[in-house]
Amino acid sequence: MRLTALFSALFVPALLHAQNAGNPLEVRLISATRSISAGKTLNLGLHLRHPAGSHSYWKHPGIVGLPTTVEWELPAGFKAGEIEWPAPAMVMMACYETQGYEGETLLMIPITVPEGLTAKSATLAAKVSWMCCGKTCMPAMKVPFSITLPVAASAEADPATQPMFKKFRPLVPVSNPACKTGVTRSEGNIVLTLKPSPLNPVPKEPGGIRFFTADGQVNSNEKQTTDVLPDGTIRMRLVLSEHAPKNPATLPGVVVFPAGWQSGGLPMQLEINPAY
Repeated sequence: MRLTALFSALFVPALLHAQNAGNPLEVRLISATRSISAGKTLNLGLHLRHPAGSHSYWKHPGIVGLPTTVEWELPAGFKAGEIEWPAPAMVMMACYETQGYEGETLLMIPITVPEGLTAKSATLAAKVSWMCCGKTCMPAMKVPFSITLPVAASAEADPATQPMFKKFRPLVPVSNPACKTGVTRSEGNIVLTLKPSPLNPVPKEPGGIRFFTADGQVNSNEKQTTDVLPDGTIRMRLVLSEHAPKNPATLPGVVVFPAGWQSGGLPMQLEINPAY
C-alpha cells in the first residue's frame, strides 16, 4: 500500500500472513477512509485472499465448515454492526459442496462513531477467527488485528482501499419487494418460488441459479433443480437438510443468478426470507 510517511503509522492496515501457523489465508483489516469523523459511520473491511485451491466460508457454511467471525475491542462509544457478506459461491470441501469464497473477498463491517468524540485518534482492535480449507482445513482462532485512524472534521476517502470497497459493495445481496416469493416444505423437500414483475420476463431456461441457505435448512451438498413456469414464476426444488431447524417460520437465504443471465430486473444477488 502506497502512503506518505506522515500517515503510514496510522493508515497501514493490519496484515497477517499466517504462514508461521501453517495457515495459507492472507487477511488484512482495512478502512475505506483515511480518518474518522465524529457521529459518522466508519466502514472497515476484512480483506481475505485465498491461495489457489483454498477457500473460507460464508456466514453459514452449508453442510460442513465454519464461518469467519470477529470479536471487537472498540473505544468507548464505538459500536460495530453486523458483517456485510458478499454473496457466496459453491466451494468444494473434499467431496462436499459448501458455501464460501475463493480468490479474494471483502467482509465489510460498519462502525458507528460516537457524536462526542474528542480524541485525536482512535484504535480499533479485533480478534478474527476463520477456517481456510483446501486439501486439508487449517483454522485460525482469535488472531489479533488493529487499525489506528486520526479523528478529523470529515472522513477522507482512502484511494488505496476505495477500489476494494467499490468492487465488493455491489456483491452484497439486497432484497427486492417487486419479486414475490413463496415457500413450502414437505417430505424432505423445500419448494421455493420467485415471481418477478410482469414487466421483467425471465428466460425459459434459468440454468445456473443457486440458493444459499442462511440457516442450514437446505442441504448444500444436494442437487438443486430450477424450472420456469408458463406464468414466468421461477420454481426451485431444494433438499431439506437433516440438521434443519425443526419448525422454522421463514426460509432465509440468498438466490444468486449466474453472470450473463438476464434475471428479469432482479438483483444478481437476491436476499430473500419468505414465510411458510
